Amino acid sequence: MRLLLPVLMFLALPAHAADITVRIDKGAYDPPLITIKRGDAVVWVNAERRTSHDIVFEDGQRSGRLMPEDTYRRVFDTPGRYPYHCDPHPHMQGDVVVEP
Repeated sequence: MRLLLPVLMFLALPAHAADITVRIDKGAYDPPLITIKRGDAVVWVNAERRTSHDIVFEDGQRSGRLMPEDTYRRVFDTPGRYPYHCDPHPHMQGDVVVEP
């Protein structure tokens, strides 16, 4: 039993979460659809030179206004699909799919 306990503790450790980047450029999210693992984070980077954007999720979460070079980071702990868009530019849409 003494040897089994450290093995069980090792197996219970969570895997290292990743940061996935989505660029905002030329009036679009790039890539517009990403699939990540539970616990990963997505970082949106506004790569536009003159335009601000935001990220508005259907679940109610939203970034503030992202000026050029600003970033927004969200960790996704619950599996599911998270559609989002830009309020001032409704043609800009994306989806985050979180796998278990």
